[in-house]
Amino acid sequence: MIDIRSRIAIMQTTSFGELVMARDTQKEILERIAEAVVQFDEEHVDALCADAMEAGIDPNDAILLGLAQGMQKVGELYDSQEYGIPEVLLCADTLNRGMDYLKPHVPSGVQTQGFRVIIGTVEGDIHSIGKNIVKLMLEVGGFKVVDLGEDVAPAQFLTECREGGGDIVALSTMMTTTLQSMKQTIDQVGGDFPSVLFMAGGASVTEETAQKFGARGYAENATEAVKVAKGLMS
Repeated sequence: MIDIRSRIAIMQTTSFGELVMARDTQKEILERIAEAVVQFDEEHVDALCADAMEAGIDPNDAILLGLAQGMQKVGELYDSQEYGIPEVLLCADTLNRGMDYLKPHVPSGVQTQGFRVIIGTVEGDIHSIGKNIVKLMLEVGGFKVVDLGEDVAPAQFLTECREGGGDIVALSTMMTTTLQSMKQTIDQVGGDFPSVLFMAGGASVTEETAQKFGARGYAENATEAVKVAKGLMS
């Protein structure tokens, strides 16, 4: 016969083993969701998201650690010129399809935080891909995002803040020659709307530069941008 201590030991070991197996399974599913986005596998992303729900994965984790993680990798592939705009658009379609499946599973209080982000590439800079990925990730994170596009003058940010309001203004630039446009935007918008918080990013922006210009938030990539934005609003 097995004594009580042995029984407890077996139960504890079994419970721990099941826990480890479940954790490993969840990690694998999240990795497969991310890979589906990278491979623009729109056909199978629904089934993978369904697997995530059946495995007990929090829908927000499926979004941020699955779909968003995959899109972050897509951004890296674009930066290294392994992917072009057509591939990025296909990946975005896959992400959106996964989002359509997962959104109904997200509790309504978490799904829409109500915070409004105005985003744009500053005046003189026409780069858009990095900014567009950040926009997608912020939307995935539950923010209401208004995208003003590229080559956006400070006056356009001012008009949007005045007409629609904004909690965060997120500015992007890839070029050192347009850094002053970023500073001018922060100075002008911040002067008229002192309660607005600024985020800055892009290849030419460092954390030190962002802080010097008056931005409260800085992110090196799109996934980090969501964390920073949530931190600013907490």
